[in-house]
Amino acid sequence: MMILKFGSKGDAVAILQKRLNTHGHKLFVDGDFGQLTENAVIAFQKSKGLVADGIVGDKTNAALTGSDTSKFLTDADYIAAAKRLDVPELVIRAFAETESSTGGFLTDGRPIILFERHHMYQYLSELTSKANADKKRVQYPNVVNTATGGYRGGSAEYTRLALAKQFNEQAALQSCSWGQFQIMGWHWKSLGYESVNDFVAQMYISESQQLEAFLRYIEWKKGTVDKKQISLLDALKAQNWHAVFSLYNGPNYKKLGYDSKFTRIMNRLTPIYGNKAA
Repeated sequence: MMILKFGSKGDAVAILQKRLNTHGHKLFVDGDFGQLTENAVIAFQKSKGLVADGIVGDKTNAALTGSDTSKFLTDADYIAAAKRLDVPELVIRAFAETESSTGGFLTDGRPIILFERHHMYQYLSELTSKANADKKRVQYPNVVNTATGGYRGGSAEYTRLALAKQFNEQAALQSCSWGQFQIMGWHWKSLGYESVNDFVAQMYISESQQLEAFLRYIEWKKGTVDKKQISLLDALKAQNWHAVFSLYNGPNYKKLGYDSKFTRIMNRLTPIYGNKAA
């Protein structure tokens, strides 16, 4: 799906402007996504309870065309999350977009996942035997492996998951990161879920439930950064981004470009949400 935002031009913008006009706006249909169009988009998003960022992607288009938007995150979800963690709303929104700019679901309604074959090797070894894991690694290296990688993206990740579930369902579900915030399935017990199946079931319900898992993760996660013990929540409150990214994405976050991406998104969202306290 094409993303339309301030500065976009062309036929897709003209179609957007026509759709906005059917919802009560009075835009000149010129195919130029300027300030008036952005204002109209934000007003429409607010009227539907969507994230009001002025960017038109799958969610806003779904609302414009009358499709079901009940699974999507709302402004109210972000406001409540910010109050719960006692951090600026801007930070929660930036995290959400950095992890998944398209949201928490595929177009077919399944949660976005990323299958990690090296975790599958680990959990298959623990839940069955190392010999079994080694055998599967030789036979199916893209599903069971000691190395990371093999990613296919999108719905193709479910193909890998389906094969892994044939070997051991719990190991397979634990080896995926789930939803908009890409929380690993193996965290289920630490985050207070009854089982990994319970955790996965919640990820299917809505982005609000995916956000709940993210909030639990922030409240639970602790670790050592630069030889100092620190909790993810304390790092987030202090806006100690090095500690935040290290705890959330690992020590190689800079190589992955995570900090740069987060900064770009923060800069774009700051004019909209930067003055909102928790």
